[in-house]
Amino acid sequence: EGTLTIEHLSPDRSRGAIHTSGAIHTICRRVAEPVAPMSFALDAATRVSFTGERFVHAYLAHQFGDPPSPPPSPPPPNWRSPPAPCTSSGASVLMLGARARQFSSFMLLLGRMGPAGTFEQKHALILQNKDAVDIPLMLEALPSATEFRDAISSLSPEQQRFAKAYRAMQLEGSVFGILVIQLKPQLEALLKLPHDALTKEIALTQQLLDLFIQYQIPSDLLTYAGPAAASPEEKLEAVRGHVAAIYKMVEAAKEGELHAARQEAMMEQPFHQEYAESFGDTSAGCFLSGEARSAAMSADSDETPLRRNPRSLQRRCSASAGLLSACSAPPPRHSAAQKRVQMPVAACAAGAAPPGCGPPPPPGASFPAPTAKATDGPFAAAPAPPFAPGQKAAAPGAAAGDAAPAPIAGPAEAKANDDDFDTADDVASELDYTKIPSTLDAKLLTAEGGAAIRPTTIKVGETWTKRSQKALLGKPKEEALHTEEQQREKQAAFDLLDALSCSGALPIACCSLHVVVAATHAFDQSLLDTVIQQNVNPIEKLERSSLLVATTIHDAPAGRLLRDEVRERVARFAAPELLGGDAAAAGEGAVADLP
Repeated sequence: EGTLTIEHLSPDRSRGAIHTSGAIHTICRRVAEPVAPMSFALDAATRVSFTGERFVHAYLAHQFGDPPSPPPSPPPPNWRSPPAPCTSSGASVLMLGARARQFSSFMLLLGRMGPAGTFEQKHALILQNKDAVDIPLMLEALPSATEFRDAISSLSPEQQRFAKAYRAMQLEGSVFGILVIQLKPQLEALLKLPHDALTKEIALTQQLLDLFIQYQIPSDLLTYAGPAAASPEEKLEAVRGHVAAIYKMVEAAKEGELHAARQEAMMEQPFHQEYAESFGDTSAGCFLSGEARSAAMSADSDETPLRRNPRSLQRRCSASAGLLSACSAPPPRHSAAQKRVQMPVAACAAGAAPPGCGPPPPPGASFPAPTAKATDGPFAAAPAPPFAPGQKAAAPGAAAGDAAPAPIAGPAEAKANDDDFDTADDVASELDYTKIPSTLDAKLLTAEGGAAIRPTTIKVGETWTKRSQKALLGKPKEEALHTEEQQREKQAAFDLLDALSCSGALPIACCSLHVVVAATHAFDQSLLDTVIQQNVNPIEKLERSSLLVATTIHDAPAGRLLRDEVRERVARFAAPELLGGDAAAAGEGAVADLP
């Protein structure tokens, strides 16, 4: 259906911009299926449960001390720097990129892992038909376990307990979660269709999504309700008939709203219909735009007596109300012969008696509308005005919303990376992901070199960038999503989730949860000072830190996680205390399963 990447952004201080330095490398572990159901809240009264695939990612960043920076050089004349997200000094920036393929769609939810198997979503959006979004992720490092222990050593027991509880909440809140939901399999489960029934039904899938997102149609009106033994073609045809009936009802409602708007405009502007009927044109329209009204009022100076007698005008409009037909085109400008014909009609309507006109009508009389025939002489119907530039004639029976919706394709099966270390067997209970940072913190407190590793919190940036293309031949459009736009995207995604889950009654099975735990290995000095002055190999230090994090994520001995060609070198230089000097014996240990 699409791609999901996390890339590292490096600041260019000389130009005040940022650039992408490639995708990050994580320690990944796949949790075996079946897994315990988890849930997230749509609102205060609705919770949606989900299963699907689960992945645990550990990202170890590294940071060197800042060397003395030279003065920044001036940018080139035509240099345009992209808007860089605001970060604190020394904070790293990641970029989460999500892209959907053409005729494909999925939903992306961002948040943090909560206690008791919950996912606390903060952001949500729907990506379909080549949509792409870039979301900045801010990394904020917390004090290391050793620094925290030394900082609270002089406090009272009550203050230490408070500080430890507060740090535990910080560590639990540092577990970032990304939930990817496939829409088409959930639609099939909701509509009681066979598996892969909507794979080639691109137009039908897009129509279903539009009905759920734009019109919020209840799913019961579209669900297949026939016998379960029916063929897949019969079930699809039944759902297609339900969709056509709903669209017919929607189009009828739109036509009713347009008719009501025309009637309201006709009642608010009765003079313009009388102006058209005075020339025998009953199809000229019941209302005009402001520019057309000004042109019509200034074209004929002989209509002044008609405008000055509103009572007579009201009588004439009430008598001819049954012959009005709505049209948005303004009446054409009239010739001098038509103006000469209009003068006695206007004079009679005003109560005067010019030559050739009878006595004025009594107050209660009404004027019949003139019939428009080709042989009526001066009262013959004027020819229809030409269309304005860019205006198109409406086809008979055409209604708003008849354009075919953009299609959407079926889901692609998610495949696990063959290089990922998989310790998956049958699991009895779900791992508490919020306890991973605390377990790692306790291990770093006693490990050699653990004081340089700091737990890191991942936060979503305030401004996103979205690129979309509404039509196949349309131009791509790029826009910035601020807080208001993000809230609107989240509401649209939640409306669709409410329909796809039957307000929480139907669990979501086709989804993938990615749990990300971050840590930062901080060096006190710059790279050159670390190697030359401190005589330290930073590669070996990072290898030991990575091995500490990997043993926590996989819950396995260190020797089992290393390849044979590097085990001896790591056991001798990088992490001798983790391998115990006997790397071969450590590699023979059994791998413990995730609980």
